[in-house]
Amino acid sequence: MKTLGVMHVLFVQDMDRAIEFYVKAFDFKLDSKSAFWSNLDSGYGRLALTSYGNNAERKETMLIIEVDDHLQAAERIKQCGGQVLNIAMPYEGAPVYNVIAIDTENNQFTVSQMVS
Repeated sequence: MKTLGVMHVLFVQDMDRAIEFYVKAFDFKLDSKSAFWSNLDSGYGRLALTSYGNNAERKETMLIIEVDDHLQAAERIKQCGGQVLNIAMPYEGAPVYNVIAIDTENNQFTVSQMVS
């Protein structure tokens, strides 16, 4: 057996809106799309979006998107309809900038930049 990759799944209310957010904010590429399930590819992993059993309440996720410029990512998140809740500075034991954000579907996620 050969492992082909890892996929993270998020629940969405509006498939088109969610796809537009991740494509515009992070340059993900759309692999497949339906009203129920869509796949996006970052080049380093895949993100699946599903409308099955979703509600509008905020959902904390363990999705972390690693970038090379956390401030530019924060601006793109806001420009694409998301919210930035906090930008955490690096500290001993955690040499990363973490942008805590919410997408257009009320999924809370993190954008991370390693300190060089």
